[in-house]
Amino acid sequence: MSILVRNLPKSFTQESLEDLFFEFGSIVSCDMVMDDATGLSKGFGFVEMSTQDETDNAIKALNAKVIDGKKIRVKWSNQEKKQAAAEELAPAAPRDIPENVWGNAASTNDKHKSEPE
Repeated sequence: MSILVRNLPKSFTQESLEDLFFEFGSIVSCDMVMDDATGLSKGFGFVEMSTQDETDNAIKALNAKVIDGKKIRVKWSNQEKKQAAAEELAPAAPRDIPENVWGNAASTNDKHKSEPE
């Protein structure tokens, strides 16, 4: 139940991000992406909540919230979307295809190819 948080102020810290999500439930993990050169936030981070309901409530409440004059974007991370889609799409059942699926068509075509023109 990973959440992507974008358009955060550069002054945002790991602690700021945790504080933002704390009221919605248990935070399993929280990662603020920082610029190594400046030590400032790159403006996005990831938060993982412990339950689906907590995740949904946080996204609903925080998406488009204005922080320091910036409207933040809060949504499911792409990785979560991919995993959810993979779970919904069960693998297709194996099919038994007979060896002679094309019947005599393949051998008939081969005969025509070997005849001189």
